[in-house]
Amino acid sequence: MAIVLDGTNGVTTNSGTLISATTIGVGGATPSASGAGITFPATQSASTDANTLDDYEEGTWTPTISYTTSDGNLSYATQVGRYTKVGNIVTITGQVVFSETTASGSVRIASLPFTSVNVSNYRSSGGVYFDNMAGTANAGYGRIAENSTLFVMTYADSGGQGGLTATQTAASATIQFSITYQAA
Repeated sequence: MAIVLDGTNGVTTNSGTLISATTIGVGGATPSASGAGITFPATQSASTDANTLDDYEEGTWTPTISYTTSDGNLSYATQVGRYTKVGNIVTITGQVVFSETTASGSVRIASLPFTSVNVSNYRSSGGVYFDNMAGTANAGYGRIAENSTLFVMTYADSGGQGGLTATQTAASATIQFSITYQAA
């Protein structure tokens, strides 16, 4: 069976399979004008069914550095962040190149594009690469606590592990990262 639109097959069925010749709009979204695929609305079309995919989004965001005590004089050479959100699962990647001289406390990446889910003791972790950081072995990991938009970084050292602090950052300090987490 075929549904004919403007003289061409717009939708066909074949043995119970639905085939679209171009794009499909979901939740009132206007289908894409180019290529083929599924278009979701600009804002999530929240479903009450946990098994319904009702959101897909790709974008950019600007990662910032935040210290637990004082941000001091921060300046950035590079702030690049990208994300993909499928349902409530978010993957972020990025790089920050910065310098500071008067900050204090633990180093965190702030302003994540989505707040993490608020479930007690449910945290996500991901990989981090450090460059121009005193006392680190260039590799580490980070975690996002529940109900947070902060990515806290840790590195391995001879004594076990330690949180990255302002005393280790210098001019041209670089942090590259990737993490997947569940959004609220």
